[in-house]
Amino acid sequence: MIAARNGDVASRYVMDVSRLEDLRVLGITDGVLSIGAAVTFTEIANNPVISRWAPILAHAAGCVGSVQIRNVGTLGGNVANASPAADSVPPMLVHGTRVLIQSASSERLEPLNKVIIGPYRTNLKPEELITRFILEPLGNGYRWNFQRIARRKALSVARMNASVVGRMDQRGVADDIRLSVGSITPEPSRMTDAEDHLNGKVPDALLIREAAEKVSQEMVRRSGVRASTEYKRPAVEGLVVKALTELFLEQRRNA
Repeated sequence: MIAARNGDVASRYVMDVSRLEDLRVLGITDGVLSIGAAVTFTEIANNPVISRWAPILAHAAGCVGSVQIRNVGTLGGNVANASPAADSVPPMLVHGTRVLIQSASSERLEPLNKVIIGPYRTNLKPEELITRFILEPLGNGYRWNFQRIARRKALSVARMNASVVGRMDQRGVADDIRLSVGSITPEPSRMTDAEDHLNGKVPDALLIREAAEKVSQEMVRRSGVRASTEYKRPAVEGLVVKALTELFLEQRRNA
């Protein structure tokens, strides 16, 4: 609607699909968490099923825009808009999210990182619609942390955001670490080099700093060196250090 008001898109008809039953699904089915594309951010933030199985997504949903925006903004709209700063995308990536896309004649199930192919670009074809997101729910023993950088603490688009989930065994060894950072690469993705650096080791301040450096190296490798790199490199490293420190060291101290 914003694009239409700005004259960026034009259509003779506009259809409201927000109340279609198939787009309002929300719950655990066959061991996966299904969330309809028309579920709003307010509903995601307040839903007990999501808070239990995908708490990082519930928390991120509560950071989106204002109360008014969260009341009408939807998960499907956030992904279809494909903003690099979308607060919902990194949390969904660490949940291994797949996207159900349907048209009048067919349907396909795609990994989220394959649907968003660039800033404000998706692989959606004409007459296709995102109908549902399928997430791998977090089991017992998982920790999570979500961080964002913005001009203000609220009512502001994120300049950068980070999502991380993982486990630690009784020896303090990290396992199944999943890390995604928004607004630093052309397409959303997991930071696998940093994940591999953490998995199977006991996290400490040095290991966390090294993992953060791997994230900034990945940013430069995929996005190139730009005028913004000078401040983005320390910013992303600081953001990742904060997320990992709170995930591992502070939770360990408070356990």
